[in-house]
Amino acid sequence: MTENTFYRPVTHHGYKTQKIEDNLKKGFHHVPKAILRSEVISIQKEDIGSRELYYLDDNYISMATGANVLPVWGGGISTFASLLFLHYNVIQNWPKDGFIAISISISILLFCILYYFTMPKKENIMDRMRGTITFTGSFWGKNITMPFNKVIFHFSTGGDNMVGAYMLQIVRPTNLTFCMSNYGSDCYESISGIVWYMDKNRPLPPGTAFDPYRDADFERRKAEGFPPPLYPSQVPTPEATKEQQKERDKYWRDLDYITNIKY
Repeated sequence: MTENTFYRPVTHHGYKTQKIEDNLKKGFHHVPKAILRSEVISIQKEDIGSRELYYLDDNYISMATGANVLPVWGGGISTFASLLFLHYNVIQNWPKDGFIAISISISILLFCILYYFTMPKKENIMDRMRGTITFTGSFWGKNITMPFNKVIFHFSTGGDNMVGAYMLQIVRPTNLTFCMSNYGSDCYESISGIVWYMDKNRPLPPGTAFDPYRDADFERRKAEGFPPPLYPSQVPTPEATKEQQKERDKYWRDLDYITNIKY
């Protein structure tokens, strides 16, 4: 991979108005950008190159977007529904209701087929050094790249039975719709893992996938004078070795930057 393989220029620098941004941050569903938990997803080296994780190093993470879920599942369900309605329409001779049901199912199926074959390339990229994140636009919308510090996260509400609740979502600046951004079992684990990685002034997060890059990342931060963290944390983010921890503590300690965050 070359340096520019995962580079994406910024497309949006924020939300349309300051009022919109303020209201999104004040909302009940807002998830603060912070490391809220020490138990974050631990990516293993064997995970790299899988269907979910395309690429990972100390500069970039490229992950699956899940964009195919809607057309594949929607197409499958609508196909099954169309056949089911057609079967009962023939047997029970539904004069009107069956025709309407079949028409709706076939329309959904055609939409899913069209969307599957015409949707633009969807991307989910975290650019750690430049501090940007790329996520999908809605339907045929282009991918969106924003400064990470400008992105607003919310959690999903889910249904009455809470299925699908508390999953992390990015609020799109284009139309205020949502893009799923799961990096863990719930929104708090997800935001913790994402912020831990995107804070280039902290060590890389847990996981053997990051082990080949820890020493080089430490030396980079050391050469920069160990600048303080960019984002708050409620938990320590230790260095890989005691020797590295001792050296970094000369500049800043976890205890000095641990913050009690309301969420």
